[in-house]
Amino acid sequence: MTVLMLNGELVPRDEAMLPATDRALTHGLGLYETLKLVGGVPVFFAEHLQRLEKGIAALDLERPCTPAELAVQICRLAQESGVLDGACRLLVTAGAPDGRPNLLIQAEVRVFPARPLRVVAFRGVRVSAQFKAMTVMQSYLAQQAARRAEADDAILIDDEGRIFEGATSNVFFVRDGGLLTTPAEGAILPGVMRAEVEKVAGEAGIPVVEAYVRVADLRDDDAMLLTSSVRGIVAVESVDGRRLRVDGEMAARLRELVTADEAASAAAFRAAYC
Repeated sequence: MTVLMLNGELVPRDEAMLPATDRALTHGLGLYETLKLVGGVPVFFAEHLQRLEKGIAALDLERPCTPAELAVQICRLAQESGVLDGACRLLVTAGAPDGRPNLLIQAEVRVFPARPLRVVAFRGVRVSAQFKAMTVMQSYLAQQAARRAEADDAILIDDEGRIFEGATSNVFFVRDGGLLTTPAEGAILPGVMRAEVEKVAGEAGIPVVEAYVRVADLRDDDAMLLTSSVRGIVAVESVDGRRLRVDGEMAARLRELVTADEAASAAAFRAAYC
């Protein structure tokens, strides 16, 4: 039986209920975070929690629980659901106008293609991108466009053709031995994995530059990587059917560096909360 964690209680999936007056339903007010589970504990917990709490403060919501309580709930759900390695999704709804926010936690195994991805460009950028707002319609429409084109994923571009991010990921380009990524100016989600890749690359002496790249300006020797907390670092082989260079060496090097930090993060979590 699939179980969820709703406001600190384990609930069968089909019995989990929210009030009809919850502003997540009436106004789309809510936040979410998706964490990677490794061995039953989340990685980069502090980084995800920091972003979530910024969103809670921006929406002027009451914190649904303490960090320690949240940590316990995640670990318990991972054990009870049997999802020790996978994805953990936190959803904080605004709650009813006269009530408290609701906290829903889900754990699931996600399967991704093992090969480089084919992506399409979708015109449109996200609103309130600095927070993981519950209103993800732009990403949903982009993924729909990808499915119709029989592609794996989509990247979001503006009217000038500048590449901002993936539908559910951030974007890096491998060019001249270094990395290029879209500036974090509020128009892209400041991804936890994006920040991690910038950190480990800098520590390894790999240059990282924040700059816009237009689809029309992609070079034959460019490589593209998509990054997200659960999926990790994934190479892209084509954009709108145009072939790109697949830099497996750079992707593997970054994955190795990130994996080491994930292990350290999981160990720190266990020391703090288990």
